[in-house]
Amino acid sequence: MSEQPGNADGGESYLGSVVSGLRGMAENVVKAAGAHNPLGELPALPEVATHPGAMSAAQLGAMRTAIQAQRDAVAAMQSQLTAFDEQLQVLQRLLVPLAEWSATWARLEERVVPGHHQATPEDADRE
Repeated sequence: MSEQPGNADGGESYLGSVVSGLRGMAENVVKAAGAHNPLGELPALPEVATHPGAMSAAQLGAMRTAIQAQRDAVAAMQSQLTAFDEQLQVLQRLLVPLAEWSATWARLEERVVPGHHQATPEDADRE
């Protein structure tokens, strides 16, 4: 069989670059989320022969394990982000009545203590 023209390395460089790119993206996502790599070190990339079909079962298994580890990391980050979003939603709901109570308290103070005036969000809107 002849090699494909313009591809002296066969599939090795292409497949290796794709897998390296995916690994790099997954590591960047983990870093951007502020987490240390929760899975520890991922297994080293297997050496790829000139054609992907020439890979051994062990190499394919290692690649499959690495991909599954990356998918597990993404799923864990999604779960963490969902939990964080739910916490922010609860906090936001708690702040609405607190802000209303604070504004009511400021109006009461204004009526009870002559000449006492606290800045409120409404005052900032008027300026």
